[in-house]
Amino acid sequence: MADSVTLSVVSNLLGRITDLLISEVNFLRDVSEQVRNLQDELQWIHGFLKDADVVRQKEGDERLRVWVSQFRDISYDAEDAIDTFILKLQSARNREGFRGFLKRAVGIFNESKPIYLFKLEIDAINTRISKIRERLPSYGVQNISGSSMGNGRPRQVTRRYAHEEEDVVGLDEDISKLVAELTNKEGYARVVSAVGIGGSGKTTLARKLYNHVDVKKHFDCHVWVSVSQEWQARDLLINIITQTTSPFKEERELIGKMTNDELVIKVYNFLKEKRYLVVLDDIWEREAWDDLRPAFPSANAGSKLIITSRIRDVALHADPHCFVQEPRPLTDEEAWELLFKKVKGVIGDDRREEASRFHQLGKEMVKKCSGLPLAIVVLGGLLATKTSLEEWQKVSQNIGLQLRKAGKGGPGQQGVLNVLALSYDNLPYHLKPCFLYLAVFPEDLEIRVKPLIRMWIAEGFISSSQIDREQSLEDAGEECLHELIQRSMIQVGAKYTTGRVKSCLMHDQLREMCLEKAREENFLEVLPISKSSVATASQGSASKARRIALHLGNDADSSMCSLLELKNSGVRSLLCFGSALKLSNSEWITVCTNFPLIRVLHLQQNYFDIQSLPKEIGNLFHLKYLGLVNCDPQNIPQSFGNLWSLQTLYIRDSLYPVRVGEVVQKMEQLRYLGYNGSIIASRDFGVGGLKNLRCLRLVQAGDWMARDLPHLTNLQHLAILDIKTAEQVKAVLGSPCIALDRIRSLGLHLSDSLLEFENLELSGCRNLSKLYLWGKIPEKKVHLRQQLPPNLAKLILVCSQMKEQDPMAAVEKLPFLKFLLLGKSSYTRSQMTCSANGFPRLQHLEICGLNDLEDWRIEKGAMPLLTHLKIENCQELRMIPEGLKFITTLQELDIRGMPQKFKNRLRKVDETDFEAKSDPHQGVDHHKIHHIPLVII
Repeated sequence: MADSVTLSVVSNLLGRITDLLISEVNFLRDVSEQVRNLQDELQWIHGFLKDADVVRQKEGDERLRVWVSQFRDISYDAEDAIDTFILKLQSARNREGFRGFLKRAVGIFNESKPIYLFKLEIDAINTRISKIRERLPSYGVQNISGSSMGNGRPRQVTRRYAHEEEDVVGLDEDISKLVAELTNKEGYARVVSAVGIGGSGKTTLARKLYNHVDVKKHFDCHVWVSVSQEWQARDLLINIITQTTSPFKEERELIGKMTNDELVIKVYNFLKEKRYLVVLDDIWEREAWDDLRPAFPSANAGSKLIITSRIRDVALHADPHCFVQEPRPLTDEEAWELLFKKVKGVIGDDRREEASRFHQLGKEMVKKCSGLPLAIVVLGGLLATKTSLEEWQKVSQNIGLQLRKAGKGGPGQQGVLNVLALSYDNLPYHLKPCFLYLAVFPEDLEIRVKPLIRMWIAEGFISSSQIDREQSLEDAGEECLHELIQRSMIQVGAKYTTGRVKSCLMHDQLREMCLEKAREENFLEVLPISKSSVATASQGSASKARRIALHLGNDADSSMCSLLELKNSGVRSLLCFGSALKLSNSEWITVCTNFPLIRVLHLQQNYFDIQSLPKEIGNLFHLKYLGLVNCDPQNIPQSFGNLWSLQTLYIRDSLYPVRVGEVVQKMEQLRYLGYNGSIIASRDFGVGGLKNLRCLRLVQAGDWMARDLPHLTNLQHLAILDIKTAEQVKAVLGSPCIALDRIRSLGLHLSDSLLEFENLELSGCRNLSKLYLWGKIPEKKVHLRQQLPPNLAKLILVCSQMKEQDPMAAVEKLPFLKFLLLGKSSYTRSQMTCSANGFPRLQHLEICGLNDLEDWRIEKGAMPLLTHLKIENCQELRMIPEGLKFITTLQELDIRGMPQKFKNRLRKVDETDFEAKSDPHQGVDHHKIHHIPLVII
């Protein structure tokens, strides 16, 4: 049923009307009756659409689909009318000033043309709804009041964290064969290819090879590049450079100015001295390989490339002699084994009597998946939410119905699409718009979770009327994300050290289905105009869509022309991705004029400089989310003060600091002010009135701290740079977010080496999981063992200058610590010890710049779960700890910037090596690390 989008619109609209009736009571006197009637009618529509019994009774009934479509159009029209009216009110206020506007409005404005037109529109909408309601009984639909359904979500969700490791069946033989091929040192750089239809497991196979222990040890350099249908050679080359060299700010700026040929040369020069492994995932065209091939040196013995593609000719074009592997369909037994891994929680010991019937149904259904892993995994995600035999039988019947509709009962791509469509149809109504929204992102893009959730909130998919009182909007959004992961509709990309999901991915087959569904409902349109042959969207369909995503290529000028010619006042989201977008001031004005009601504006480019945002952006009064990635906005215009609805100002991966002044004070709805560079707070900067603020990151310290921090009672994430006085430190540590235990992550940077963290009492902050402290910790006043928060998962200490307290002894008893970094000058003594049974959950440890450290001891039993260890620039450290040999979980050891003598001790020495025999120190420590799969020196 296509009711999810309409439900989302109606739910959001009901909240908007309630707010409008409260905030604009003076200006709605003449139309309040019509608006309240609309509110009643929308509540009826909301109940009608949510009535599960009626929807089930009418499953497949074309009349119901028509009604849903009509309700959607009505809801869109009502939303446009209300938002346009609010826009006119706000424009009048800004032109005349609020006092002048109020004086005129009370006496005259209610008789003005905007009120009159608004009244006519609402009357017309109410009439349309009434006519539909009058016709329903004649079609056998009666007694539908929706009274049984409220605005709340029809479920209670327990937060579950998905495993990053994929469930894999039937690949052992393929993996063994390909690992042997990849680790063969003979010959020139050659290609290993995985070829097959979508959903056959090509990418899963490539990922298993890429992360395989023997493969990791064999190659000096590892690069993963997702190519996809919308590839741009420039973007791919920059991606490779970023992965291999981790460029600093100045280098990034230089890279952004390079030509494609210069980028090819830079990649080539880096790889020519390495034994490299490069994965090119999901190549569709020969031209993509032709553009990238010159960047890969062919003379490196043992270097390899892995290519995945649906098209065999593409792989053979890359290397006519390449090793081609076609993942085979799973056997019935393997298919059931994979499905069972997903549903074993449903078929438990307490269901022993029913287990055989569950097994029988599962095996019948899995046969319809044609042995394709993607279809099986998604089907498993659906069945895992069904706890009764009746529900499983219903799913089985629906799979057969889907196959018969498509006229495809046998194996093949259509069978996969049918299973995916069924899984979408079975999503709860509140998840469908969240899922459809994922189609706005480019294919194979790793989607960052936090901004995604903030976009959902800005769109109204997650609202305060739909969640528990004690739950934040962000927490509710995270639950929606995890529901989609548990249903295998999206995949986990990366995770934070705390275990939370950092990024997610969508399989290209699921994305195709998602985009098709979104277009059917006029939910969104994607304009991939970089290649005319790929452009599947038309100006007609985009002119009706509520959300537009522009995927730009090198011909961005023509792409922008198409966008600027498109006039769609109903657009609520505009997202641009690409590498060559540049907007002139006149083009900015056109965008702000053509899309006056947008709530989400997201620009994500590669090294694209907009410097100053235009003042016209202040006309977007409904804007709730503004995301600028790689865009470098160095100044925020005064007109930003007009963005009274803005909830998120998200700036990321910029090269320069951004200057923010008094305009922030006017954004009373702001929840997130974040930047991963530096926010320069001018003298008139102030955030004390922002009662909803949850995140304030990387803002420079100033007088605003003592004035504003006491008022930020809901702050959860805080990071302040360049703290200059003890009073500023006290302002943070004495703020309500600390006292009320609201803080979840805290970062403090002292700019003066003489300044100290006094009274660092954080033991009462049980919600604080991430702590970053840059500056001196006075050991006579601060005892880390007693004063650190008990649930800390990530700790970074830099320039702490500790001498009396061994930092290892101070923090090793923290029961949940997973990540520890001891940075430059954090410890100034010569000896450091990790005790037995210390660090019970530590997984990642870095010690960097401890130049006084000579002897580091690790006792047996310490750090039993450690997987990654990095040692960098510890110039006096004589040798690797002996106790390292007891840590069998260690997967990666990274040694950087260490003296040659230290590195020689780790060297694996051959008995025939004459140089090693002449140097007694060479290789003496190798026995401590020989069990570690990947050692980088």
